[in-house]
Amino acid sequence: MRRLTWTPDLMEAEMIAGLLDGEGIAVVIKRPIGMDVPGFLAMGPRELFVDDAKYDAAAEIVEAHFGLR
Repeated sequence: MRRLTWTPDLMEAEMIAGLLDGEGIAVVIKRPIGMDVPGFLAMGPRELFVDDAKYDAAAEIVEAHFGLR
């Protein structure tokens, strides 16, 4: 797995993951180290990871739709 991008909260991470899932690219969403506090609930940054083989396609999609990298 390779880190694709990050988002400021869970909602945006799930939006990106849904877009990539529609293109057949699986995404793993994780909280960054040090931010894994259950009390944060949906708040706080998230990192999105994709399979190495799908990284380039995922990066292109995310860049085109969200301008993130």
